[in-house]
Amino acid sequence: LHQRKYDKLHNIKKSMLEKMFPKNGSNVPEIRFKGFTEAWEQRKLGEVYQKIRNAFVGTATPYYVKDGHFYLESNNVKDGQINRNSEIFINDEFYEKQKDNWLHTNDIVMVQSGHVGHTAVIPENLDNTAAHALIIIANPSEEICPHFVNYQFQAPEAKIGIDNITTGNTIKHILASEMKKFDIQVPSYEEQRYISEFLLHLDHLITLHQR
Repeated sequence: LHQRKYDKLHNIKKSMLEKMFPKNGSNVPEIRFKGFTEAWEQRKLGEVYQKIRNAFVGTATPYYVKDGHFYLESNNVKDGQINRNSEIFINDEFYEKQKDNWLHTNDIVMVQSGHVGHTAVIPENLDNTAAHALIIIANPSEEICPHFVNYQFQAPEAKIGIDNITTGNTIKHILASEMKKFDIQVPSYEEQRYISEFLLHLDHLITLHQR
């Protein structure tokens, strides 16, 4: 029963991600909440966020410890969410060195190598976390809902766009500089909130049935 409900909700989410974000050059989505009629505005991600740059890239293994600071890696970012399926910890010294690139609540992270383009929003309990081989999208220059941006990256149109700027044959790779020029579609903040809350609720139900 739970499996059937999970599959059904998964399909609803997939369908909603297709229909709640504009596609094929359109500036309005197929499905909208009542009362919203204005056209969405196309913006460069680098106009909306002041900080789009790489977290630490390089070998971090010498700094791994059994018990220390949780180190967020690309394995922990999948399908719009953060998982703790595998956990790496780093020592105090290495953690402090990365202070300029610590993640904060509501920042967005994007996988830059391997399963590129997967994103997640940093929750409160991961405030001040260090990260490895992820693109950090932070410091919005205007009022924007991070969950809305996160869901947009999961929509088919954005996935195609990310695929088009990905390099590499065996291991896929994406550059922070390319993401600054990446186009996103932005409605009013109120509409962003409605969309985010609806999809967050769906995700919550999906997680419950999965458990």
